[in-house]
Amino acid sequence: MKKFNPTSLKIAYASLATVLMLGTLAFKYGGGVITGKLEGKDGTAIKILYRYNGKDIIDSTSLKGNQFSLKIALPENVLCTLSNSANQQIKIFIAENTTINVTGSVAQFHALKIDDASENILFESFKAKSHQLSGDYRKALDASGADRKDKNNPHYVKYQSRLDSLTLNFVKNNSESTAASLAMIDTYLGDAERKRAATAYKLLSAKAKNGVYAKRIKQFIDTEIAIKKGNLAPNFVLNDFAKKPVSLKDYRGRFVFLDFWASWCPPCRAEHPLLKQLQSKYGKDIEFVSVSMDASETAWKLAVRVDQLTWTQLNDPRSTNGEVADSYGFKALPFNCIIDPEGEIVATKLRGHDLEGFLSELFNKPKGK
Repeated sequence: MKKFNPTSLKIAYASLATVLMLGTLAFKYGGGVITGKLEGKDGTAIKILYRYNGKDIIDSTSLKGNQFSLKIALPENVLCTLSNSANQQIKIFIAENTTINVTGSVAQFHALKIDDASENILFESFKAKSHQLSGDYRKALDASGADRKDKNNPHYVKYQSRLDSLTLNFVKNNSESTAASLAMIDTYLGDAERKRAATAYKLLSAKAKNGVYAKRIKQFIDTEIAIKKGNLAPNFVLNDFAKKPVSLKDYRGRFVFLDFWASWCPPCRAEHPLLKQLQSKYGKDIEFVSVSMDASETAWKLAVRVDQLTWTQLNDPRSTNGEVADSYGFKALPFNCIIDPEGEIVATKLRGHDLEGFLSELFNKPKGK
């Protein structure tokens, strides 16, 4: 008689739950299928993943005879990631509830050809034009020797104007599409261009505004107001160093200095010596909570150890593309805010002497002592 294996039972239950969930989605939304003709070894796992309303939806199958098939049941057109077990390559595309054909090879997985996905074809056409504008801009910079960080140089101004015109026209001409919302995310969210994003958002149809990506844009547009002084700081739950979930609400009744950073962000890490001094001085008055936006847990933990950060350390592996970054409205690091005991924001984006001076005044302590 075989020995009872509780782990096998858990896996079986998890598999059954996935099947039931996908069946429910198919019943509710209808469905489609992704069929693939790929050169590759039999048994290579092909996985599809998409994120919807804060949850990761995953399914997988195996390659057999250079072919695979994956049934899908999507709540709406969504960005999906295809991956495989043979290498680290991925393919990102807009999937929809139809028959989508994928061709290529596992060895060149990133270059897979996606056919019969109309939204994806539309979005790829926008990205090709956007990349052309970006290439023209880089060539103009190289030829002139202008500073890439200078947002006032004429080459940058011209590039932004052309990109804005491209995006507005694309949204206007495809106002019903998912691709239009994703085009706005590509153009505006990275540079925190809320006013221009708001102009483009108005061009979407009423139906398109109900889409998950349009809602993300609307949240981005509204966040500047949401994180103003006097508003409640958006709550979140993230894991600490020991993988224990920590909620921002856990700190109600205390002042909180909330700092968003990443190991790959030089200005963030340059601020750490000052934060260590301030935490030592004001630690009894205010809780220091740092949130790393590192996708890599290893990189995050190494940076914490190297920089010798001793206060609460949390990590959001979804980085600046996740729900936490969206709720606080930042796409660039560093970003921070100070929260009062009632959970209301009292200041944002304070660094260096400004941060030191604010804490000194808040807790009535002289600077530098």
